Amino acid sequence: MNKAYILNVFTGEHAQGNPAAVVKLTTWLADAELQALSKNLDQPVTSFIVATEQGYAIRWFAGDVEIDLCGHGSLAAAAAIFEITPEHALEVKLHSQHGIITVKKLADGYSMVMPSWTAKLSLDLHTNDYGKLVGLDPIDVFATRDLILVLEDEHQVRDFKPDFAVIKAIDDYHALIVTAQKGEAGYVVRFFAPKIGIDEDIATGSAQCSLVPYWSNKLSVDQLDTRQLEVHQRSREGGYFQVTQNQNDSIELKVNVVLKGIVNLGEL
Repeated sequence: MNKAYILNVFTGEHAQGNPAAVVKLTTWLADAELQALSKNLDQPVTSFIVATEQGYAIRWFAGDVEIDLCGHGSLAAAAAIFEITPEHALEVKLHSQHGIITVKKLADGYSMVMPSWTAKLSLDLHTNDYGKLVGLDPIDVFATRDLILVLEDEHQVRDFKPDFAVIKAIDDYHALIVTAQKGEAGYVVRFFAPKIGIDEDIATGSAQCSLVPYWSNKLSVDQLDTRQLEVHQRSREGGYFQVTQNQNDSIELKVNVVLKGIVNLGEL
C-alpha cells in the first residue's frame, strides 16, 4: 500500500509553513501519472522519491508542471524518509537534476544544504524596467533562475499587491522575488511563480539560493560559515528560516518540519 505523507515545512512562531506531499515509489511512473497524483493530492508541491544505491532520487511536481528545484519539497521528503525508516542514519542525500541535496536531522529540526547561485549579468535587466512593470520602485535588481527586486524596506514587501497576469507574462525568469533588509542580520521575502501554478508561494527554500549570497554580501556578514541570517517570508501563512552562506558555493538552511497526516493511495 502506497502512502502520501503531508508535511508543513518552514514553521515557526507566527509562521504556519508550506505544505508538501511526499510519495515514495519503488520505481518511476510515467510523467503523466506523477502529474495526476500530484493534482489529486492538491498540495502546493508533491515530492516523489525512489531509493537508489546512493540515497534517493527526487522529483517535484506542482500544478501542471514539474519543478526543477524545490527546497520545501526536499525537506518534506527527507522528513518523510526519517518517518518511514526511523532506523535511518541522521542524514539523507537527495539526487536531483540540480545535483545532490543533503538534509540532516537535528535535535531541534532539520538542516539542508543547497546550491548558492551567483547573480547573472544581463542586458535584459537594464533594458526592461521590471520594477515599473509590476508597480514597484526597487533600489536594486538582479537575476539568477529568478528575477529579484530589492525594495527600500520590509513594509514595501509586505504591502506589495501583485498582478499575477503581469508576472506570468515575464518570460525569461522562473519566478519573481521581492525582498528587503530586516534588521542588521536578516531579510524578508515574497515569492511569485504563476507560470508553474503557484501565484504566491507560502515559504520557498529555493529562493534562498539567490538571496543568501546577495544579503550575506550586502550585510557584510563575517565568518560566513558560522553566522546565520534570519529570514521571514511574508506570505499570508508565513515562513521562517535560518540561513548561512557556506564557503564552498553552497547555502545551509535550518528549519522546522511538522507531519500533518498520511493519505493511503492504494497500489501504484
